Amino acid sequence: PPKFNAWKKEFIREAIAQGYDATLVNSVIRPANINPRAIEQNKKQAEFTKPIWSYIETAVSETRVENGKKELTEHRSEFDRIEGRYPVNREILTAIWGMESAFGKFQGDHNIINSYATFAHDGRRQDFGHAQLYAILDMLSRGVVRKEQLIGSWAGAMGMTQFIPATMRDYAVDFDGNGNIDLWQSELDSLGSAAHYLSRHGWDETAPIIVEVSLPKGFDYTLSDGHKKSVSWWSEKGVKGIKGQSFSRAVGPYQARLLVPAGHKGPKFLAFKNFDVIMKYNKSTSYAMGIANLANAFEGKTMITTSWPVNDKPLSLTDKKNMQSRLTALGFNTGGIDGRVGPMTRKAIRSWQKSKGLIADGYMEQNQFKRLMGR
Repeated sequence: PPKFNAWKKEFIREAIAQGYDATLVNSVIRPANINPRAIEQNKKQAEFTKPIWSYIETAVSETRVENGKKELTEHRSEFDRIEGRYPVNREILTAIWGMESAFGKFQGDHNIINSYATFAHDGRRQDFGHAQLYAILDMLSRGVVRKEQLIGSWAGAMGMTQFIPATMRDYAVDFDGNGNIDLWQSELDSLGSAAHYLSRHGWDETAPIIVEVSLPKGFDYTLSDGHKKSVSWWSEKGVKGIKGQSFSRAVGPYQARLLVPAGHKGPKFLAFKNFDVIMKYNKSTSYAMGIANLANAFEGKTMITTSWPVNDKPLSLTDKKNMQSRLTALGFNTGGIDGRVGPMTRKAIRSWQKSKGLIADGYMEQNQFKRLMGR
């Protein structure tokens, strides 16, 4: 297509002007084609996302837990080496490996240069596509990866741990020391790179990740949502362990935030810095909960004892946008109408709930949604 060809010419000119080798840039960008799957997926946002309890149930499937235990046993010596260099718990690394590629089985078969050229050329992810193409040029210039290795998902994530190029450039390591960073075939490179990434973002192998808690009657839910406080502070507010036990003095100084992902009826948690580090990998609470649960399951532990409100009907993307419009019209500022329920939207929901004499937990399902919309 002429517009795409014009874009390629412009990108090549710009990259050479920035000092990249002309032969390299031409060999990478000229053969690039549009990836139709990337165009189609880039345009659409999922109308329905899984409620958190379905996501976790899928994450901790029996098959995945069994396979993960096998991998932990088979690769014990590799994990010993990795943990020796980067202090990140092997169960967490195995959980990421299992979630991202089913332990290397599903890595995608798309040419990722095509995917990123497609994003950079058109649509809502142009800056992202652009930045990733430069990351690819950086790695090829350094000779740490070969062009024919650059295969991944339609969205451009690569290898057993599904790194995007900028993450690969900045954090991937040649752990096996053979001169090539191979996230596709080498368990040592893949898992070592994931460990390096997490440790650089502040992973603390001695600290908790997330713990289920119980809250006192009449608890003030405005304290949830990102207020990081010490465990001692939370204890003073009446937050206790799930069995009603007090926290040990050892964890008193640790900072944590309160998560109430399914409202006052569902389980509640204190999430620590390690939880936020997992969210650096994938900015989703469901994902981080899935990883933490899976890591626990490998050790035969259960992380969640309270039942989820599985009969609640979640909101679709359209519902969420309508909810934000309605809250805004009623004077409760959601900070925009994008269908994403972030801290500002939850704050708006809480204010509306309070005005109606409801428990102001910032969680909305279909019954409350209907009431909000006046149906």
